[in-house]
Amino acid sequence: MTSSVNFDRAVEYYDQTRGFPPGVDQHIPQLFIAAGNLTPRSRVLEIGVGTGRIAVPSAPYVGHYVGMDISTGMMGKLRAKLSTGKIDLIQGDATFLPFAAHTFDAVIAVHVFHLIPTWRAVLKEIARVLKPSAPLLHGWNGRTRANILNDVWENETQTTHEARGAVGISNQETFLLDEGWTEHGKKQTYMFTVEHTPNSFLSMIEGRKWSRCWSMPDAVIERGISAVRAYIDAHFPDPNAPFTVDSHFHVQAYLPPRTQS
Repeated sequence: MTSSVNFDRAVEYYDQTRGFPPGVDQHIPQLFIAAGNLTPRSRVLEIGVGTGRIAVPSAPYVGHYVGMDISTGMMGKLRAKLSTGKIDLIQGDATFLPFAAHTFDAVIAVHVFHLIPTWRAVLKEIARVLKPSAPLLHGWNGRTRANILNDVWENETQTTHEARGAVGISNQETFLLDEGWTEHGKKQTYMFTVEHTPNSFLSMIEGRKWSRCWSMPDAVIERGISAVRAYIDAHFPDPNAPFTVDSHFHVQAYLPPRTQS
């Protein structure tokens, strides 16, 4: 059985809680195209394709887009979005990629390595299926201004974003370098803003809609909720009034170690 985090339980709300703000998704493909020098003839694999947050807007720009995920439910949502058969979907775990060596012109991975304790095995498989000199295109979100409610939550619960043994969120920009991968080209970035309300944030943790909540003890969840609720009561006169968080999405290309290529 895989130890990777499966998002089947999040199928019905994932796009509402993890998607880009309206209009932002149309800017994301250009980051991958620029970072990976992708063309209309490129053959691309995305691991952890989910509901297609990256795949749906990006697939029309390449020749063949393959998406893989352990969650059949998430990929079912993706299929419902497709107007054409532009994306081929495969159910499976990224620790074993059912493809021949040197198959893809790029592999895309966005927000997956913090969910896979055996992530080093995934890197070996990615290196195996990449064509010579082809890159891993690693994408991740960041914030330029802190979400204070998230800080209150994390300080109270002492939780991290990652599964046990997986890549820490704070290591997103360094773990590949630590494993001998090398940056290839310039990091691509798109800036945008996200609106939240204090009550919508509270609702997220009350509903355990973050994967980091799924294995947390009830007592820890309740302690965190109490701390967030107290902070909202003390600092937000209207808990339904939106506040803005400045965010950004990055894509960096990496080449595998020569011993793995």
